[in-house]
Amino acid sequence: MNFLSRLFSKKSEDLSSSKIDDNIVVAEVQHFEKHPNADRLRVVKLSIGDREVEPVVCGAANFNIGDKVVLALPGANIPRSHRDPEQKGFVLEKATIRGVESQGMICSAFELNLGPESDKPEILILKPDAPVGGKFSADLIE
Repeated sequence: MNFLSRLFSKKSEDLSSSKIDDNIVVAEVQHFEKHPNADRLRVVKLSIGDREVEPVVCGAANFNIGDKVVLALPGANIPRSHRDPEQKGFVLEKATIRGVESQGMICSAFELNLGPESDKPEILILKPDAPVGGKFSADLIE
């Protein structure tokens, strides 16, 4: 089974008209480093207030330590996938990516159905006062 089929193994119904899932929260980037087995991936440690979530494997590089980002936890309904030809949503599961089990997914506007397809590689950076651990809402976008 390849990386994409593991990561997106559970397809959900078209979620493009759905509200934001409760398992999609505000997280603060605590630390990141280069993935040990992939040049273009990072292994990230995040705080969601009452606990830390790590490791989270991410391919984007447009965030820094201290940034507030959108974190989808396992079980979250992700409205759109840029990996699916029809951009159908999916239910996020833990996935082992190049030997590291990712505990979530840092989201882009595209994946949350909040931006055009051209936005898909960029992680959403939230306002500095976004409440860590709180439920994500679009008004928190910087």
